[in-house]
Amino acid sequence: MELIDHNLRTLKKYFSMDFYLRVCAQKPSEIVELQNDFYGEGIAAKCYQQVSLFLKTPTHLSLSFSSNTHTYTHQLCINKLNSIADNLGRNANSKPQRGTLVILGLGAGYHINKLMSEIRYTDVIVIEPDEKHYAMACQHINFASLKAECQSRGGSLTLLNTENYQQFLTQVKQLVKKQGVHLLADISVYRHYSTPMMDRIFSDFKQWRNGFASMWGYLEDELLGLKHTCENYQNTRVGAHENIFSEFSSFPVLIVGNGPSLDKDLQHIKTQQDRALIVSCGTSLSTLMKVGVTPDFHIEMERTSVNFEIKEDELCDPRIKGVVLITLSTIYPKLMQQFDRRIVFTKGNDLGAELASLSCKGSKPLYHCNPTVTNMAVAAFLRMGFNNIVLLGCDYGYIDQNKHHSQLSSYYDPNNALSNVSFDNEMAVMGNFRPHVFTSRIFNEARSAQERLLAQYPLAQVKNASDGAFIEGTQPVEFTELCFSSNGKSEVLSKIKEYAVEHTGSKLDCGAYFSHANERLNSLKQSVGRANSVTGVVSILNAFIVGLRENKDSLIYEILLSGSIKYIVGTIASHINHLPLSSWTDYDTQMRKELQSMLDALMKKLSHG
Repeated sequence: MELIDHNLRTLKKYFSMDFYLRVCAQKPSEIVELQNDFYGEGIAAKCYQQVSLFLKTPTHLSLSFSSNTHTYTHQLCINKLNSIADNLGRNANSKPQRGTLVILGLGAGYHINKLMSEIRYTDVIVIEPDEKHYAMACQHINFASLKAECQSRGGSLTLLNTENYQQFLTQVKQLVKKQGVHLLADISVYRHYSTPMMDRIFSDFKQWRNGFASMWGYLEDELLGLKHTCENYQNTRVGAHENIFSEFSSFPVLIVGNGPSLDKDLQHIKTQQDRALIVSCGTSLSTLMKVGVTPDFHIEMERTSVNFEIKEDELCDPRIKGVVLITLSTIYPKLMQQFDRRIVFTKGNDLGAELASLSCKGSKPLYHCNPTVTNMAVAAFLRMGFNNIVLLGCDYGYIDQNKHHSQLSSYYDPNNALSNVSFDNEMAVMGNFRPHVFTSRIFNEARSAQERLLAQYPLAQVKNASDGAFIEGTQPVEFTELCFSSNGKSEVLSKIKEYAVEHTGSKLDCGAYFSHANERLNSLKQSVGRANSVTGVVSILNAFIVGLRENKDSLIYEILLSGSIKYIVGTIASHINHLPLSSWTDYDTQMRKELQSMLDALMKKLSHG
């Protein structure tokens, strides 16, 4: 009874009062009955046996960042840290010295202590929705001791009463945001028993892990976007454009991506081009032009000059002179100037958008508009008031990794730089018209972003005619089964083009934000020098990222600085997890030198704007 009371006092600190009281209300006789039904005889032995099976083939993912030739400040640091770790004996396939353990199902709990005795997990996250299981575990394990053990290893114990998959994603995302991305460096998922929710968490492990480790951004990319935003603001109107065309909400919009399934629908697009708005997205412009279809709208969002140079021939084609460009303020200015008619949004979680907002020149940013141009297309047309959307070639996956885009696309032109791009079968996801398709990390994040966006527009009718990944919130349909009314397109286009030709400029000012960011980086540099260990450095970096959100201007500093630092946190964590403990001191000494040099380089770049 003393153990139970002790455990209940610990659980009270983790849960809402409602859930805690439900745990306390469980009767001993009901717990005995649950144990007998769940385990039968030999509870601990059965838990240990399951652990032994798990350890033969652990469900585990390690995160690491490869060395490459990019010259971004954080990447140069990663290259040097990788060399240091390799010289000190890093073994990426070794049992990790530290790691995160996600427990799906608590039961009696004996499996947790057994797993921690076999692998040096530092952070334990328990997913258990049932108060009966928490009550059962109170009779068998000591939660306070478990918490203390995690803390002694430099980690933490998290107990969650998660009720559904989306809540799981939200809770773990917040946990990573609060504690740090080192949680993702080495992570295991242990399923003690099955429910539909736990089975999905288990089967989608790689998807959600990759999602949490995606789209961090980095300083140079933010500075480039800001430079373009400042220039574009002077030459065009940037706005929210919310529901400006809602009177045409039911008019069909064909959003054309360049996925491999586009090829099957090209001819039907030609038959329907006078009855629907045609929207080309990035490289699908050249594919459409090759079959004689000139889109009504074109979507671009990449900020680098290379994006323009790769597609310069089609972007300067006289046939698209009347096309309306829909884009973000971060776009390469020369690309924007190719279009007389344009509708420009600010991007959610973007440095320029935040600075514009603080200078009272901002507007409601466009969220869920990346990582691909088709994400932006759907976000923009829903924002503008269109609710009848058809997705074509928005595959976010492929049946064959060698056929990852339309066969007419520049990806298969040996004279185009895009032909050097390759794709792997990183994971399988549910297909739109077939059991599954293969996908990449970026494509899968694009699919997830579409689902998050569509959840905010429950009245939208979005039909997915792409033979790729299934997108929750869309209706699978064969495009050839769709025919549209022949009336009204000229009126719709006339009003949109009239709106898109108006351009008024304004000026943005970065003010003192960059100098303040440098002060923060310099303070971080000093703190790194005072850290008492390599894990202390990780803690300081994590605390720095959290601290970027502390005041009203915090989103500016978080956007500007956090991404570059996150990459280093992930790199250091992945290194020490797979280095011998005897090498940690040497790694720490050499790592700090490179980290402080990186911080100096970041400050120099900020000083030069």
